[in-house]
Amino acid sequence: MRCLAVNTANTTLSVSIVDGEKELFSFDTGETRDQGNLLLMHIREGLKKAGLDFKDLDLLAVVTGPGSFTGIRIGLAAMRGISLASGVPLIGISSFDLFACQRPDMKNVIAIESWREELYFQLEGSEPVNLSPSDFGALLGTGDFILSGDAKEKAAPFFKNAQIDDRKITGKDMARIAVQKFGRNKTPERPVPFYLRDADVSFSANKSRKVTS
Repeated sequence: MRCLAVNTANTTLSVSIVDGEKELFSFDTGETRDQGNLLLMHIREGLKKAGLDFKDLDLLAVVTGPGSFTGIRIGLAAMRGISLASGVPLIGISSFDLFACQRPDMKNVIAIESWREELYFQLEGSEPVNLSPSDFGALLGTGDFILSGDAKEKAAPFFKNAQIDDRKITGKDMARIAVQKFGRNKTPERPVPFYLRDADVSFSANKSRKVTS
């Protein structure tokens, strides 16, 4: 199955094209400014290098969050547009799915960057929360934990003796998870943003002037 998978929700912008177990194109960068242009540019570059067109793909995948509010919106908008134009099905995967360790011998704590004091946390198998590392560490107490996610280093001081997941999650991993998920449900629901908390909204202190004729 040929899959184009992208992630603009987390600290690394990723684009990957795979055909089964073979990776045809991979791009990862920590540069997240101007993601909209970067994303489309590298999608086009990847298809060109792979010798493919959108119609040659079998599946599209996008990370739905939680993570960067702007990044989530950019990724979803781009991939929804590509799916609509090409007719290729689109599937969403969460940041927690992407970084899950699946270690039966340890409790996996997934920490996702929120660019705030609080992080997005999930004790694998439990409901996700938006808490400060100190509060979530105190909530869980002690245990055999392994930390994963793009904010694992930030969370580590609050989980004493926890192991750090040293895997480098790539676009190929993202595509593999998407293909597996699609295999379980051939008619996936339209992916929606996974924000976990409300957006930060500020209003101008200036009152609108009344317009008179």
